[in-house]
Amino acid sequence: MRKLIVFSAVSLTCYGSALMAEQNWQHCDVTGDADFLPFVANQEGSEVDVKADNAQLVDQGTSVFTGNVVVTRGGQELNAGRATYNQVSGNVTAQGDVRIRDNGIILKSDQAEWSLSDDEGSLIDAEYRLRESHARGEASHVHRQGQVRTDLKNATYTTCAQGDNAWLLNASRVKLDHEKSVGSARDVVLRLGKVPVFYTPYISFPLNDERKSGFLTPSIGSTDETGFDVRTPYYWNIAPDKDATLTPRYMSDRGLMLNGEYRYLSERGEGKVDAGFLASDNLKNDGDITNPFYNEDRKHFSFQHRSGFLSRWNSNVDYNYVSDGAYLQDFGSTLSLTSTTHLNRLLNVGYNGDNWNFSGRLQGYQTLTDVSKPYQRLPQLLLRGSLPDQAMGLSYGLTAEYVDFDHNDRIAGHRIDIEPSVSLPWASAATFITPRIALRHTRYDLNDNVTTAIDKKPTRTVPVASIDSGLFLERDMTLFGGSYIQTLEPRAFYLYIPERNQADIPVFDTSLRTFSMGQLFAYNRFSGSDRVGDTNQLSLALTSRIIDQQTGRENLRVSLGQIQYFHDRKVSITNTVETQSDSDMVAEIAASISNEWTARGEIQWNPHGDTSNMSAMQVAYRGENGRLLNVSHRYRRDQENTENGLEQIDVSARVPFNRQWSLVGRWYKSLKDNRTLEGLAGIEYDSCCWATRLVVRDYVNDALDDDRNLAIFFQIELKGLGNFGQKAETLLERSILGYGSY
Repeated sequence: MRKLIVFSAVSLTCYGSALMAEQNWQHCDVTGDADFLPFVANQEGSEVDVKADNAQLVDQGTSVFTGNVVVTRGGQELNAGRATYNQVSGNVTAQGDVRIRDNGIILKSDQAEWSLSDDEGSLIDAEYRLRESHARGEASHVHRQGQVRTDLKNATYTTCAQGDNAWLLNASRVKLDHEKSVGSARDVVLRLGKVPVFYTPYISFPLNDERKSGFLTPSIGSTDETGFDVRTPYYWNIAPDKDATLTPRYMSDRGLMLNGEYRYLSERGEGKVDAGFLASDNLKNDGDITNPFYNEDRKHFSFQHRSGFLSRWNSNVDYNYVSDGAYLQDFGSTLSLTSTTHLNRLLNVGYNGDNWNFSGRLQGYQTLTDVSKPYQRLPQLLLRGSLPDQAMGLSYGLTAEYVDFDHNDRIAGHRIDIEPSVSLPWASAATFITPRIALRHTRYDLNDNVTTAIDKKPTRTVPVASIDSGLFLERDMTLFGGSYIQTLEPRAFYLYIPERNQADIPVFDTSLRTFSMGQLFAYNRFSGSDRVGDTNQLSLALTSRIIDQQTGRENLRVSLGQIQYFHDRKVSITNTVETQSDSDMVAEIAASISNEWTARGEIQWNPHGDTSNMSAMQVAYRGENGRLLNVSHRYRRDQENTENGLEQIDVSARVPFNRQWSLVGRWYKSLKDNRTLEGLAGIEYDSCCWATRLVVRDYVNDALDDDRNLAIFFQIELKGLGNFGQKAETLLERSILGYGSY
């Protein structure tokens, strides 16, 4: 019975159906869950019970019941003003306000003939409500042939509330094959209000949540990079563990592109293959610039695979290729994607033991811009292990690495890096102290692009000694009538590493780390193994928290720290000496001002020059009804051995001005370059059964790009049916922090 009108499959009608799961949206009040019956197993063995105001009983014949007739059998119930029941055949004929219901469907009609024993019968001029899909509709005639098939004539379907036909599907005939879990419909019309907007003579759809081959919702839009842009994906359900999506994409300025995605699952892993091909790019001029790829083929290929094994081994493959450096810029859609400079090519194999783990890696890159290509690792072998709580409380650790660096133009060769360590952790409820010593040995064997003046086998051995300690103090406090706990957490970290001359050691994968609160307690100021920074330093930090005693929520956290140096640091990448006796001050703050407002900030400044070297501030508001506001500012000075300085402001918001209508927008600007990186503005309507969004986006691919791009996104979402047009919702989730989580 519950599959009588599984017309929600028409949610992909003319597009076939590959519906994975019901979308997470607020349903209209069309079902009234209290009216549905609870599920009852083994309905076939249940007895028939009939109640009525008046009854004319005939033993082994047809009985007549009138007045508030209620016929129940297991999890099914029939209500009517008048009903006849044949005890031999189990047939029921009902007239007058007939209602048939179970745990999944409610049918209303003026007349019905039904066999309770066979679950077979007909209804005339029926109304229905579906519990699972929160839908309703009508049908002039409903005929069910047991558990095999259900036929409907002149059927409608919508998820809108009663009396609101914002959108409605009509079909002249619907056939539901329950054995194959496949349905079909003919002469299907989609109406928005009373206006027909789409017609298809035939569609097929699944009757359950299993995937089915067919066309998916098309995507339509327009951008400066592609012109009028239409994508019509076709989904192929190959097997329960395999599927594919083939997407023809027509771009008025460039031509027809074919994209394909193949996904698979296995007992021990999963993977995806993604490829695209544009035969002969038709765009001759991109604004005032000649397209260097005019009449050339453009293509991409991507392969990702992850495996896990019972023996604790795992593997990961990530291979990416594009035909040219402008491919992502021309056909990508996000600022982060289009500004990608390298595409990863990685094969990783790993093992996770109880106290140790191992990984082996082959890694290379495809470089898309004029930036220097990174070294390839062919291979990299990394072993990490630890033995905590050994004799006398000692803990042992080991990190070992072997890498073969390969490069066409630079010095290349092998590197072996080994660091055994021993520590003696001690902790109580209010304090901890961990002395640690380590010995780091690194050896190189340089074999490519080496000049005669360079040592081909440089080595470095350096001890590392440290003491990490801290206290945890707390007290009760009352603030604005509330009970809180305030903590005071001082921490001291001493680190000593003697100087070793490393000028002859090449730089393969090492850079100076960005200074932050975490760097106060790091063993090396450099990333990678080509440099071990000499130091004799003491890091001091203080953290205080205010915690709500009732909820455990952290309302405020403030941290402040600095490094004191006891001698100059001579090891560097650029052969410069750092003579300052202390580091920048660094402070962090995180505050939950109220249930709606939060703030985070980080600042780094030179206490001697009274100048700020880095700051990042963010204020966020999360109100009722999806009201959002995000304001952030980022600043970093130009400094040697760090990335170029920047100053950016980012403001995004969603402002509802009633229950359905909202304005959305984002302004993302580089103050240093005095240009807007992304400007976005839109309006959206969202009700319980449909939504629409219109968004205009003006953006650049990177801060130095002179060409601006304009894109228009228009989307109509019929809830329980599908999306039509360009997926503006995906863009908004990416551009407006918090969008989609309300």
